[in-house]
Amino acid sequence: MSLPVSLALALMVTAVSSQTLGNEVKPMVGVYYFPGWHIKPPIKPLCPGGSPENVGEWRYAIMKAAKPRPLCGFYDDSDPRLWDYYIDWMADFGIDFLAFDWYYNASQQFLYEALDRGFLQSEKRDRIRFCLHWCNHGGNWWHKPLDQSKAALVEMMDEICHRYLHLPNYLKIDDKPVFMIYDIDMLLAFGGPDEVKMSLKAMRDVARNHGFGGLYLVAVYSSCSSAYIKMLKSLGFDAFCAYTYAWMRPPAVAWYSKAWPYSEVVEMVCRDLHPFLRRMGERYGIPYWPTTFSGWDDRPRAGLDNAFVLTGNDPSEFGRMLRSALDNVDTRYPVVMVEAWNEWGEGAHIEPSKEHGFGYLEQIAAALGKKTATPRIPSSDEVRAWSILNEDEIKLANENESKPWPVKPVERIRLASGYDVANVTMPIVFDFSEGGISLDSITLTGLKVLERTKLGLTLASEAYDPQLVLPAISVPSKSIKRLIVEAKLVEKAPGCPEPALELYWQTGLIPEFTPYCSVKLPLEVNGVNCIATDEIMTWASGGSPVVRIRLDLGEHPGNKFLLRRIALED
Repeated sequence: MSLPVSLALALMVTAVSSQTLGNEVKPMVGVYYFPGWHIKPPIKPLCPGGSPENVGEWRYAIMKAAKPRPLCGFYDDSDPRLWDYYIDWMADFGIDFLAFDWYYNASQQFLYEALDRGFLQSEKRDRIRFCLHWCNHGGNWWHKPLDQSKAALVEMMDEICHRYLHLPNYLKIDDKPVFMIYDIDMLLAFGGPDEVKMSLKAMRDVARNHGFGGLYLVAVYSSCSSAYIKMLKSLGFDAFCAYTYAWMRPPAVAWYSKAWPYSEVVEMVCRDLHPFLRRMGERYGIPYWPTTFSGWDDRPRAGLDNAFVLTGNDPSEFGRMLRSALDNVDTRYPVVMVEAWNEWGEGAHIEPSKEHGFGYLEQIAAALGKKTATPRIPSSDEVRAWSILNEDEIKLANENESKPWPVKPVERIRLASGYDVANVTMPIVFDFSEGGISLDSITLTGLKVLERTKLGLTLASEAYDPQLVLPAISVPSKSIKRLIVEAKLVEKAPGCPEPALELYWQTGLIPEFTPYCSVKLPLEVNGVNCIATDEIMTWASGGSPVVRIRLDLGEHPGNKFLLRRIALED
């Protein structure tokens, strides 16, 4: 006898807080939802370049592109009738909860209508759970400066408790409402690690005062630095996941390439990323929610010249990544995330479309061993009824489907061959204090030397992606067991996220600086930023010997750093 849907979901949540049901792990599948599809004139545009007659992403981006085209048309996602279909599709194909992108800053809200007026007004809402994914990054939609101080977060959490956490279909783990935070670097910009720890504790206290068991806090961290994972645990997060890994480039793809194959990224995620992040989560005691994404193609939003495209986005490749995620769940808290239901402007959407039909949902159901019936689809009259576009605009959008829609070619670098070199005396130290390394031997890009003293070299960033390249070396990669950067932030660029350090290395195999051979380090309060090479995902596969090192000091202009030394230790 089959269980009622509400009871089945309740058992699944219980499985998350215990280890297994029987001998089988019962994972939960969550999907991000971008709620930007209800905007009608006259409203301030979501992105620059719109006008009162040309606002909302359907109008300024999607309808002008050749694709994508949702099966439900150019819909108003604050319409509960649309959500009746969505909820059935999600629940029937194996999706357990939605993580709504939720925009809030200094008592101002943005893009809340799909949740409040759409999903929560559907009579079928209890078939699927939801949680909030706080999109705390800046944007032109805010009328006030970003405020993520402790007082602001306490006010926000009180609002959330009143509006959402008491609802019966709000997602809870270990009896704690789940709350996800998108930009950890931006959060850190408001006082640093110690202040963030106190802010997160204060948010939990607010939830407890409202009668909940606290909060289950999830950091949305879309990279692979073990040092960051360790920091997330120390800040007080209960789990971490990602939004997307579309940034991953195979080693032979050039830094400047605007396109690369989705299948090659899927291979890297399955072979390297999911297992590595699972191990690092286990090592530092913070569960990893393996994350998948259905592709990336932001031509509708960015335009043909500026877009990044993962070519060959295909449901079967997505299915391969999803199976990898299921194989790498934390058995205590088995949750998998998918990006996204409907990121139409970025080419990451599993929602049924004209191009792929129900292909992505079918892959989810197949990976979960779930049998599905033929889904109910909306009629043409229903699609017209909830359309944001009028008949003339729809006609124009249909004509645009036949327009040229080219993708830039994949730009590749030529990989060399690794080779053996003699062992060298370790450690290798680059000392930037007075009397240390000659500044003529280093290359600075976007950085200005302010002074050099016995304490080190003070540098100011004057451009985006400021870089320091060290002199050539030749060291067997296996001889390097630890990388150390002694550096402190002297002054932070106003209004920017907390800067971090990023190390790149060239090898005999990969003779150019690429994202494949890089690692990000959060700035430690004591100024000693280090990482073991066995905690760098691509260190072993990046080749040998290491021939050059580059240090990126944050991403934005306006920061000042004190750099003491860089060391390679055995």
